[in-house]
Amino acid sequence: MNDYFAVVGDVHGQMNKMVALLQAWEKQQRKSLKFVLQVGDFEPHRHEADTLTMAASSQHRQIGDFPQYYQKTKHFPWPVYFIAGNHEPHGFLDEKPQGFYATNNCYYLGRAGKVDVEGLTIAGLSGIYDQAHFQHERPPLSVIHQTSRKKYTYFNEADIDALLSLASVDILLLHEWPSGIIAAQDDAAFLQQRRSLRSDLVGNDYARLLIEALSPRLVLCGHMHRRYRQSLHLQNRQVSVECLASLHENQDGFAVFTIADNQDLRLFDA
Repeated sequence: MNDYFAVVGDVHGQMNKMVALLQAWEKQQRKSLKFVLQVGDFEPHRHEADTLTMAASSQHRQIGDFPQYYQKTKHFPWPVYFIAGNHEPHGFLDEKPQGFYATNNCYYLGRAGKVDVEGLTIAGLSGIYDQAHFQHERPPLSVIHQTSRKKYTYFNEADIDALLSLASVDILLLHEWPSGIIAAQDDAAFLQQRRSLRSDLVGNDYARLLIEALSPRLVLCGHMHRRYRQSLHLQNRQVSVECLASLHENQDGFAVFTIADNQDLRLFDA
């Protein structure tokens, strides 16, 4: 009998909408989800002070729905596993960069971490790439209000090395896309678009390095606020890459995958 899990794109604090969309899918398909994966920009703000530790302009610093889950007036119906994007309350998440339960049934994988779920090894890289900061440590939390909060949004060399030390991975969570995944016939769709002046500038080489080194079966990404699917042909495996839009795009903001009896992972097709 098959099991099912969902992956959700950038939530931006809309936890109630995430739950509603996934519960509607369960009702429509008459199936139950085992767990949920989320690819960054989750924005688990506990209170107003957390929003002040996020790299974002004032109009985008919204508390969102997470206080209801943190205070346990609401709960996530499934285990949720998330990584950080470039819009997060790092004053909260970086208290435990190795990962922790942000609230009941909601686990942060940390800056570069892994979890074993339903027989699958799931690894995640939080943040985005910036060349100027890649070889430097992030500032300590004690100075987060005295320095640029963007410095906390980047992954660094130590994060990459930590993931490269893993023996094997089934699913890899990334916020920013890996480089080189856009097919030639799709180049025009990425020209002068949000966050992409050209298709060859989309993504980063270190995310691609992780895919080639760890050879996961499935790679899940967010950040670009658009849905895109690609298959990468590596030497020893074909890797499926699924990029999700944000929840603002509704159905394009999530996808459901089937776990077959042989642990094969396939995009659910109703």
